Amino acid sequence: MIDDHYLCELHLHLDGSLPVETVKYLAEQENLSLSDITGSASSEEASEKYKDAGDSFMKTEILKPQLSVSEDCRDLNEYLTKFRIPLALLQTEDAIYDAVKAVGHAEEELGVDYVEIRFAPQLHLEKGLTQRQVIEAAADSAVYFNADHDTKIRLILCCMRGDDNREANMETVRLAAEFIHEAQDKHVEPSDSAYKKVFIPSAKGRTLPVVAGVDLAGAEALYPTENFADIFLLARELDVPFTIHAGEAAGPDSIWTALNFGAKRIGHGIAAIQDESLMRYLTDNNIVVECCPTSNLNTKAVSTITEHPIREFLRHGIRVTVSSDNTTVSNTNLIREFELLEDAGLTAEEKYLLYKNAEDGWM
Repeated sequence: MIDDHYLCELHLHLDGSLPVETVKYLAEQENLSLSDITGSASSEEASEKYKDAGDSFMKTEILKPQLSVSEDCRDLNEYLTKFRIPLALLQTEDAIYDAVKAVGHAEEELGVDYVEIRFAPQLHLEKGLTQRQVIEAAADSAVYFNADHDTKIRLILCCMRGDDNREANMETVRLAAEFIHEAQDKHVEPSDSAYKKVFIPSAKGRTLPVVAGVDLAGAEALYPTENFADIFLLARELDVPFTIHAGEAAGPDSIWTALNFGAKRIGHGIAAIQDESLMRYLTDNNIVVECCPTSNLNTKAVSTITEHPIREFLRHGIRVTVSSDNTTVSNTNLIREFELLEDAGLTAEEKYLLYKNAEDGWM
């Protein structure tokens, strides 16, 4: 808690936020080298350079550049390449369990009270897991973490933009519905294993499903939002809350499409600044916009922090929030995001509004 307000992070990707030490630990558990994971010549050259350093695990100085973007990152598509290593490691139940716990600990160290961690179950099936097993591993980790820590974790299940994964996306939505509604079933006893997987005591003193809802993530410019109407038709039919990445690498039309699908939250959404009527709609309909300033700088969605529309969104009365998106990929965290904005002129009143919007913006 900061300044008597809960510190809440609503937009945080599991695979993009694994601490470097956790990546090293997971690689050791699998007895993998950096070149084993990436198959990259540059990784092999780096490993050769440091082979006499004496440690049995991958060196941080080798690994960190493989996990984080540089200032020369060209766009979102290049940014997304940094997920290759963590995704390669997050293919077992134990690894997923450990990853959720590690991100929870990192958030707790920052003083975060509540965090929604998102991931795509369909990206963790390379070693034979089912989507259900992936979600159960993450949910188990969140529940056990929540029992022992003041920081509370909930999960958002991402559907992915792509050409041939419709059925995988539909399965993600169905499983989200199952976990959410099972949690809300008053006939489920506390001793039931399913109950343990889906309930947490929230920071607001309420009990909520640990699975909060679903999302649509991935390469927005390559796979337009309009292509995924059936996912969100199903989500509405099954009463599953959802957010959608929109207006990050595409224009205002992508946000309008997400809103027409029924989204009550928008991931990034910075293209809304180009459309005055869209900003009015966001304000009038209490839509939460999950801004991630450093990530937007990394992907060249904005050129400088002073150009970021977050303060203009506040002036319009939009319920905008601040998150770090991917702490490891972007070399950031929630505290640094606020410091970056304060350096660019964020006022105490604006900071208060950002805190409040996040606290009121949970799924």
